[in-house]
Amino acid sequence: MQIIGASCVFICNCEFLILEDGGVAFSQEGRIQEVGDFETLKSKYPQASFIFHKDCVLLPALSNAHIHFEFSNNQSQLIYGNFGSWLSSVISKREELFFNLNESIQREIELQIQGGIGSVGAISSHGYDIALLAHSPLRVTLFNEAIGSNPQALDFLYGNLKERLQESQKFKSEKFNPALAIHSPYSTHFVLAKKVAQLAREEHLKISCHFLESQEEAQWLNEKNGWFKEFFASFFGNDDAKPSMNAEEFLGLFENLSPLMVHCLFADSALLDQIKQMQGFIISAPRSNRLLNQTYLNLERVKQSGFSPIFATDGLSSNFSLNLIEEIRYAFFAYPHLDVIKLAQDLILGITHFPALALGNDNGELARSKLADIAVFECQGIKQSEQKALHFVLHAKTMAKELYLQGEKIWKK
Repeated sequence: MQIIGASCVFICNCEFLILEDGGVAFSQEGRIQEVGDFETLKSKYPQASFIFHKDCVLLPALSNAHIHFEFSNNQSQLIYGNFGSWLSSVISKREELFFNLNESIQREIELQIQGGIGSVGAISSHGYDIALLAHSPLRVTLFNEAIGSNPQALDFLYGNLKERLQESQKFKSEKFNPALAIHSPYSTHFVLAKKVAQLAREEHLKISCHFLESQEEAQWLNEKNGWFKEFFASFFGNDDAKPSMNAEEFLGLFENLSPLMVHCLFADSALLDQIKQMQGFIISAPRSNRLLNQTYLNLERVKQSGFSPIFATDGLSSNFSLNLIEEIRYAFFAYPHLDVIKLAQDLILGITHFPALALGNDNGELARSKLADIAVFECQGIKQSEQKALHFVLHAKTMAKELYLQGEKIWKK
């Protein structure tokens, strides 16, 4: 038995309960036995080893539910400020972006761990990250992604996807779960998307997709023209390109799959309601959205549709850092009209409690029998604060002091 305590313990339940001078006792099997007052736990379990972290916050290990490790080479190759310009630069620079990736992927894996992130939802477009993630200490949901709109290539694309899925299934373990992803409705033919959704249904796999990230995508799906018409002509020689589905038809593929829908910047209330009816989740990547589309997810509309938003970093193709504390710190200032305390709580729950639900992990909340996936962050003066969630968002160190996965310490500053 071990007991970890801190000046403040964020339980990360929906009520956002906070314990001062609290602690977590967990067993050798890596499950939480009890959460409560630190000194009381010490008395109750006298044989347990213990440590107390002063001027620190103890909370569930963070979850980065949407991250592209395969874009970890990018620093200055891509163009920001407009989605179309960015996508064109991705196509133009793809060879150098994917050249000699292992070192960059390994670097970002280590930075995730140092940043207190225990679980990731990794979008794998080519399979370059599968083995590296499987051999890492992280808890990984590996979303093998399907992409491609050429009707003549659908059999090849689906076969390639199944090969990558089978490769990832070789590594399946308690900490590594293969899953599926459909890139987006603008980039994936309806027939291919339908087959992938059906495969997820048959194999009982999690599924994720990008959805209505840009105005260009919204215009393409709704009006069947606009920027994407020129894009498909210029890069793929298709002068007569048309979308193979609209937004509603795309969402119809995910019935009973509880999909992880990423971005949703231009989804109206009707589409959000459709996602909610299928028990889906909404993931926001604020800095990515600012860089590519110069806007942020409408949190009020999302919450009115019954969602608790999840926050993630996306990849280095559209971010300068994959640190989640930095991400929510930036996101806080993107919503000046929202109540500061409630927003801070939503941001913290959006990187702990709710991504755990979306990924299907038994962590994200400090409660009896949950996995002892725990992070400790230095946050000077947190015990004296009367606005603890807000001051954590503003002042927590971006590098964790300690990180435990299933009771095993995998990082110490």
